[in-house]
Amino acid sequence: MHMKKTEYSGAYKTEDGIRETLDAGKPDEHMLPDFSREVPSSKRNEDVNGIDVEYEWKTASASDIIKIKKIVFRKGEDLEEFYRIAARDGADSICFRHNNVTYIMRKTMKEIAQALYNAYGKVKGALENIVGYLRTVLGTNYVISKVEGEAWSFDRRIARGHINYVDVDTLEKNNKSKLSEMITEKIAELHTNNLIIGRFSLNNVLLNGKEIVFTDLRRLRVSRRKPFVIEEFKSVLQYLFAIGFASKEDIYCSIAYYAAQNEESCHEWYQEKTGNTAKDQLDIVDRMETEVYN
Repeated sequence: MHMKKTEYSGAYKTEDGIRETLDAGKPDEHMLPDFSREVPSSKRNEDVNGIDVEYEWKTASASDIIKIKKIVFRKGEDLEEFYRIAARDGADSICFRHNNVTYIMRKTMKEIAQALYNAYGKVKGALENIVGYLRTVLGTNYVISKVEGEAWSFDRRIARGHINYVDVDTLEKNNKSKLSEMITEKIAELHTNNLIIGRFSLNNVLLNGKEIVFTDLRRLRVSRRKPFVIEEFKSVLQYLFAIGFASKEDIYCSIAYYAAQNEESCHEWYQEKTGNTAKDQLDIVDRMETEVYN
């Protein structure tokens, strides 16, 4: 079963589509206050894995300004001379502009930041572009992702720069259905590589041009058991149905598509659940649909 692709770059700009779904009153971009004049000394290293810069500051803290102690990023990323940002150190999610490019920082553990940075490019799936990570002078660790071009998000916290906020309550039914299709396609792609998002919400969805990518990958991990990815897919559908985003028709189409894309995992899941071998794909779809609503 093939699910049709949906181009959202045009849909979000037409009056006949979602109309007033974009929040025109986006908050101002992070700007450094006039009184912030201190420029740290720096030490730069470069190897095959990327570039790291360590900064030395005269003072350890400043009001509402993140001071960067160390930053690691990929070659080709214009993040040199990026050593502070006007945001609260310890904030969970921060969106900022640097050299006319939009980035998102997510607070996390150092090990997770490093793992996401090292894994990016080695795993397949609709994942945001992880370009680096940093540690602040106060010891907070952040992973950094780059946003390509204009994008749309359901998360107000990152609605800055080229990221526009979308109010889910203003979306029309057909737009929600199309987005449900896109989410299913990307979840299926991710699960074929045994990767799971963990605690999925619409805040994990970033619309970028004609595609969607999953953002906030702090809970991304490999599932050692194939049937476990089916449980995450079930949870995603239950969540979309509970918030009124996906209809029963959307749910059925999503399950049928997913079962065709991840046939082996679905058969293992069905056998584990029922103790029997599925006669055909319809057995799996019916069982999964029943569990979604239960």
